[in-house]
Amino acid sequence: AGAATDAGGLAQAGAGIAMGGAEVARRSLLGYQRTEEVTADRSAIAYLERTGQSGRGMLRTFERLGRDVALAGINVDPYQISHPMPRERIANLKALVENSRFADRADPPELRLRHDLMRAKIAAYTGGRNAAARIFRNDPQGLPALYADAISTYLQGSPRDALAKVDRLIAMQPSNPYFHELRGEVLIKANKPREAANAYAKAISLAPSPSGILQIGHGQALLATGAPDLIRKAASELKAGLSREPEYVSGYRFLAQAYGQLGEIGAAELATAEGNFHAGQYREAKSFAARAQQKFRQGSPEWLRAQDIINYRAPGRQ
Repeated sequence: AGAATDAGGLAQAGAGIAMGGAEVARRSLLGYQRTEEVTADRSAIAYLERTGQSGRGMLRTFERLGRDVALAGINVDPYQISHPMPRERIANLKALVENSRFADRADPPELRLRHDLMRAKIAAYTGGRNAAARIFRNDPQGLPALYADAISTYLQGSPRDALAKVDRLIAMQPSNPYFHELRGEVLIKANKPREAANAYAKAISLAPSPSGILQIGHGQALLATGAPDLIRKAASELKAGLSREPEYVSGYRFLAQAYGQLGEIGAAELATAEGNFHAGQYREAKSFAARAQQKFRQGSPEWLRAQDIINYRAPGRQ
């Protein structure tokens, strides 16, 4: 209205009001998100209560976060963030943890070992040998430290040394599927695909539930053998694995190779389209989907999946 009547002061005031309204809305949204985070914290403690576990570990994690913020010397406006301040979360959690009847209960040794093995794997893949060594410096010969060392050796390109270390792990825990999985990875790098396929098959048989990641590894190893009688099985394993892990982008490349070797070009192009789609490369995905669709019967599951990719509109795009 101010702009329409050439009233500059009124126009500026209107702009200020509009901006202020947007800021109020933004702060309201952030306030809602902070409330949701508090609810999530309470839910976490409730779940631990149901499983008979202590929440002290969660409390220590937030105390560590609080120290990090304090040491960073950052002045944070509590109304401008989407999470509660660490000190607020700590105060809320402390009351909940202290009132729990499981506050002082320690986790079972087998659960702690599983957790440490997970930490070892993440540290080795993301931070390297030194990161894992820092985490397990108090027990350098324990199973988690040895697991991290085997992974680091494999990643540094020493298949023979890595294989010896993995075999030591398997001797210590013969029924651990993830040690056999690592053995399969090492053997693929060592250009021993048949042995790798056997290692992945063993891992799959030991896994407590079907694992798409293990199936994709098995399919990759079977494909790498180059044996014509194993290509069909490789395609089947890769397809089954990707149905459980649809965002495992590199798996589609192996699946496309398998279908290509089988002479199923339409299926190979559709697998390539899927890989590009899950990688966010939508233009390439649509191109391969259109090519694949021409090779399938109209209305078939493959044709319809290709059509879904062709019709997809990325968020924010028209």
